[in-house]
Amino acid sequence: MANPMYGQNRTDEILDNVDDSKLFTDGSFFKLSTAQSAWTAIPVAHGTLAIAAITQPAYTVIKDLWVMSDAIISTSGVSGDGLDMRIGTAAAGAEVMALCEILDDGGAAVHLQANSPLYVIENGHGQPANWAAPDTATSEATTGKLVAGLLDSGSSSRELHVNFDSIDADLTAAGNLKIGVVFHHYK
Repeated sequence: MANPMYGQNRTDEILDNVDDSKLFTDGSFFKLSTAQSAWTAIPVAHGTLAIAAITQPAYTVIKDLWVMSDAIISTSGVSGDGLDMRIGTAAAGAEVMALCEILDDGGAAVHLQANSPLYVIENGHGQPANWAAPDTATSEATTGKLVAGLLDSGSSSRELHVNFDSIDADLTAAGNLKIGVVFHHYK
């Protein structure tokens, strides 16, 4: 391998050793891959929004899953209003994560900030209650909502379905949501 920056091949052996080690390639000790949904219109009106399914590869575990909006999403400011989320392996399912309120309006409007990821799953674990405070009121912990063992795809790829439910009243938003997932390959 020629190293034109130095005009000599002094560092080529080091670079070849790094390449041969496979620590920074697909042959590494572990591999990560990502997937994300397309932007989907925010469910402003009371009701359910299904994000297009994301394919989880075989022999992977969900390492991280985040939600992002391209506009500020706010609840109405009435106690009981909010935005719920669930993750399933079937449309409208909750096989991976049961319904969990990710925006919880306790009588004052709460917000999902624009262009800032809200991690629902981080490093293979759910989040504690109010994990996103002070930006977002998330009183429900995602840790208790994750179904044990179902972050793992097993020996087959599968679809992940994410659904959002606006509860009680409309949200004040005009924009789009997307989700992103990081998969940890173990085989």
